[in-house]
Amino acid sequence: MNNLKAWVHGLAAAAISAFASAASGAIALPSVFTFDKVGLFNMVKLAAVPALLAVFAYLKSSPVPALTDTTMVRGQ
Repeated sequence: MNNLKAWVHGLAAAAISAFASAASGAIALPSVFTFDKVGLFNMVKLAAVPALLAVFAYLKSSPVPALTDTTMVRGQ
């Protein structure tokens, strides 16, 4: 289960990093990315594509780890 936890952590890190990088567009174009409903939706659209690409690249290099059964049978 520890491998799965490390894998999920890496997956989340890839998505968050790409999302944060793309979200920096708000600094470059503050008139487009405002804090109203339309501006926030534009921000999510802009940041979601690189985040998804990072997740897919992570999945390519680190596929889902196999779950191992580590339960112990009493008496062995």
